[in-house]
Amino acid sequence: MKRALSALAALALLAGCGGGSDSDGGGGGNSSAFSGVISTDDGTTTGAIEFTIQSASPAPPTGVGPSLVAVNASGSVKFNGEAAVSLTGSYDTVQDALVLTGGGYTLGGVFDGVDRLEGAFSGPNNRSGSFVTTRAASGTSFCGHYDADDLSDAGTFSFVITGNKVRGEARSEDGTVIPLDGTIDGNTITFFVPGTTTVLATGTRDGNSVSGEYGGDSPGSWSGSVCQ
Repeated sequence: MKRALSALAALALLAGCGGGSDSDGGGGGNSSAFSGVISTDDGTTTGAIEFTIQSASPAPPTGVGPSLVAVNASGSVKFNGEAAVSLTGSYDTVQDALVLTGGGYTLGGVFDGVDRLEGAFSGPNNRSGSFVTTRAASGTSFCGHYDADDLSDAGTFSFVITGNKVRGEARSEDGTVIPLDGTIDGNTITFFVPGTTTVLATGTRDGNSVSGEYGGDSPGSWSGSVCQ
């Protein structure tokens, strides 16, 4: 998947792309909820993350001006096969930057002003990586593995389904990251190069399981299940 997909993703990024039940909506009242996925740099461990910030209207980062209001934020992260870790922290409503800590983990991210809040983390035993969330009160997170048919590449993927949106990333065992932005129509999943209509991969959801294929120079297959 790395060789098949990363070139297309890179072209989209250079072109300037912007940044349970499966329900849209980012919480209610004076808060905004986010659901998503988290993965380690070495492409071997994935999991689910969710958090709520006490701001009803997060906005894109301005890049200027001092922090004026920091509101509380809290949530949890759970890597596959591990216990959930509670997170607490704050969200800067001017810079639109999130900081969460807990259980030896530190996470920092920025909201893109549309529906994605993503960033990086560090943790115990030199664990580090990235996370991708979408603004939604709840979602279903899937974790799995992909393999090229010719065994030239392998890695993990994780994504969250909220409504008809799919957001996540694939990560090669050498650390290459491929954004996974797509849609789900019925049980059919389609991933696109971010900001384009070029198809990266396709697949199907069957209850708590997902699977599919991807093309390119080194085609292969992917499969996974609800993050545990």
